[in-house]
Amino acid sequence: MQLDAVINEATLNPSDIALQLRAADLEIVNGGVEAAFSRLLHVIKESSGEDRNKAKEHLLSLFALVDPSDPRLTAARSALANALF
Repeated sequence: MQLDAVINEATLNPSDIALQLRAADLEIVNGGVEAAFSRLLHVIKESSGEDRNKAKEHLLSLFALVDPSDPRLTAARSALANALF
């Protein structure tokens, strides 16, 4: 699937965690760092249990792809801490 198709499908199916993870992957690969982080942070805030853990672990794996000095990463880490606690 192309980026737009996956993003549209993910928007229509917010509870499909696998689709949200795939959309975030495509967003980050295509330069949409903030969009990918935001998508997974939303999933973390809105889900629980295994789904929440999957989204959190996936977000942490995406964090590893971004320069540690990138302010978008700093903001997303802070948002993750707030979402978890």
